[in-house]
Amino acid sequence: MTREKRLEKNNKIREKGKETRLKRQNQVCRVFRVKIDFSHLNEQEKTHLKMIFVEAKWLYNDALTFSNSNDINEYDYKLTTVHGLNKDKQPVTRELENLSSQMRQAVIQDIKHNIKALSVMKKHGRKIGRLKYKSNYESINLQQYGNTYKFCDKKHIKIQGMKKSIKIEGAEQFFDVPGIEFANAKLLNLPDGYYVAVTTFQDKGGEIKKYKPEIGIDMGIKTSITTSEGKKINVFVGETKRLKKIQRRMMKRKKGSSNRYKMQKLLRKEYQKLDNRKKDKANKIVHDLLEHSKVYMQDENLSSWHKGLFGKTVQHSILGFVKNKLMKNERVIVLPKSVATTKTCPKCGRINNEITLSDRIFECSCGYKKDRDIHAAQNMILLSKVNKNTCGTQEIFLSNAFGEDVRQLKSQDLNAASLN
Repeated sequence: MTREKRLEKNNKIREKGKETRLKRQNQVCRVFRVKIDFSHLNEQEKTHLKMIFVEAKWLYNDALTFSNSNDINEYDYKLTTVHGLNKDKQPVTRELENLSSQMRQAVIQDIKHNIKALSVMKKHGRKIGRLKYKSNYESINLQQYGNTYKFCDKKHIKIQGMKKSIKIEGAEQFFDVPGIEFANAKLLNLPDGYYVAVTTFQDKGGEIKKYKPEIGIDMGIKTSITTSEGKKINVFVGETKRLKKIQRRMMKRKKGSSNRYKMQKLLRKEYQKLDNRKKDKANKIVHDLLEHSKVYMQDENLSSWHKGLFGKTVQHSILGFVKNKLMKNERVIVLPKSVATTKTCPKCGRINNEITLSDRIFECSCGYKKDRDIHAAQNMILLSKVNKNTCGTQEIFLSNAFGEDVRQLKSQDLNAASLN
């Protein structure tokens, strides 16, 4: 290709990218997961699907070895052979027969992104380690719809490198949506089977949704979530009896044996089921909360809750899932963790530092009395409205350094905000 043709091609790609970015501004991105029906695959297809991930692991480890002493950009992904070590730590040369060209590019791109991320962290003064070799490869990026993968219909998908289309389940949830566009996807190797996570873009709806009144939520240990309306949500997803049984059986197996490897696969599958239950309940709770026009919450330090006496209680709850999902939404207002939502009296503005974890009722000398968690959830809304332009709200209007006159003035602001 001549220099002029290459420049012309690059300009077309650049213009096309601009058009796509402008179009994406008026679209909503959603990811749907469909499952590959493993029972409808013949032995050759099952082996091919398995070897895609095995060869991706070989390629990743070989490229990682290359990057330790060379520039990763110089690695040739078109190579048909890679080098590695067998189970006896002896050097071997392996053939790449099932991994398509774009899948190879995606594997090398993963290493480049990881190296770049470590470089950025190092520049910011954070301690970093080094990339490790993989024993399992669980996700391969299918970069281009129509080339790396495509839907034949709502029941079948074609993946690059495989001769026939594959039967899938779950495409009905998005396939017939008018105007839907398919972007990249990920081929996933999970404990309970193979999946394809498809990224889609849809036009934003023109209808204006009617929301419920704003709401505050308080996260806790005794009660998982308490709303300002007085609703209490307790969610506890503990370990199943089957999970504990598999753990006991695995500990009796010899390390490095095939039986121990089989038990590890069963264990990963059981943990995935547990994780799916948590995500399902968290999604339903977040959906209900986002029916309100605004959601007020506090940036709770959940990681520190694991260290005390309540480690298992927090571990088996879904607070982490709910918090992460809510904080990504633009209609959620997050208060700093330094704001004393539980200790502040909304009636007089006094901070009650004497309240402890065992006190389930908040009482103030001014006569105000309410359930501790409901009181904190209602304070989320109140404290975010008073001096909302400042970051450290608590330090501004209720600091002990202020005199009594200023305290009274700010408590009037609190009462005015509560009336509004």
